[in-house]
Amino acid sequence: MLVRLEADGSGDYDSLSEAIRNAPAGATIRLGPGTHRLKGEVTLPGSLRLIGAGMDQTEIISERTIEFSGDGLFAAEDISFRYEGKTAANVVAVWGGEVSFVRCRFTGAICEEGRSTAGLELGGDTSGIVQDCVATENDSYGILVTGSAQPTIEGSVCSNNSWTGIGYYEEASGAARGNECSGNGGLGIFVKGDAQPTLVENVCSDNAWDGIAYLDRAGGVARGNALTGNEQNGIHVGHESHPTLERNVCRDNAWNGIAYWEDAGGLARQNECAGNKRSGIHVAEKARPTLEENNCSDNEQAGIAYFDESGGSARANECARNGIVGIFVMGTANPLLADNNCHDNAEENVRDLR
Repeated sequence: MLVRLEADGSGDYDSLSEAIRNAPAGATIRLGPGTHRLKGEVTLPGSLRLIGAGMDQTEIISERTIEFSGDGLFAAEDISFRYEGKTAANVVAVWGGEVSFVRCRFTGAICEEGRSTAGLELGGDTSGIVQDCVATENDSYGILVTGSAQPTIEGSVCSNNSWTGIGYYEEASGAARGNECSGNGGLGIFVKGDAQPTLVENVCSDNAWDGIAYLDRAGGVARGNALTGNEQNGIHVGHESHPTLERNVCRDNAWNGIAYWEDAGGLARQNECAGNKRSGIHVAEKARPTLEENNCSDNEQAGIAYFDESGGSARANECARNGIVGIFVMGTANPLLADNNCHDNAEENVRDLR
């Protein structure tokens, strides 16, 4: 079934709310340019496709979260979704089934203390794709993936949100590929709980905290991402998290390229950690990562630095032209150092104070 609806109320129904209430499962609603308002609570049918004229031309404004749950497909193309309610809410939330959001904008989510919200939240066991979308100016997250959802988020811009561009909670997974998560009030990408996403070739720059942060028991893979100009670390790995970090570029961050804290571990291999204000890779507390074949050069302090009771191993890394030292070991830290190439550092190539 195809339903046509113009912003002036002409078409098959007088309003979008009426069109959705009367749409059977599997219907397609084609929206013309202009603003379409959803009044009150609207329950989406088991499967629905919304098609607009472009995210800068067709806008849906709602007073409550637009929610979808079930086993069907919720698809939207070329539409901007805006929340204008007064209480804490997501803009769009999906709890199960499959999504296909293409060239959509999500903006206006409101959060409250103790509750995270997002422009788009994908929870339950939701799968599907979010492609070439924009999630911006939300009060917490741009896109939040929770439960056991496993979507693919690709080519989207998740910037200028008050906390984080893309977040993964609980047992979420899936992939984030080729997204821009910059200029957020906290983090570019945040992975916590037992989440295990695959993060590939995302740009996370100029965030107020870290480019990517892992906490709790989170893991997964981060490969080929650009983490530059963040006000803390390029990548923060804390608690018991254990991601695999490969071939990421962590440059010009105000603290460290990669920082490990608490009981964190995992593998960092073939990353470029250069030009950071502190160290290329910082390992502290009881963290025990495996560091292999990373380029940790031209940082203002150290290439690789170990503190506290940290350990793990550093093998075949290059630490050159750093402002103080190539590799620094202090306190009761006890890493295994093998076959590293440390040269042309300002004071010492290796300073081992064990």
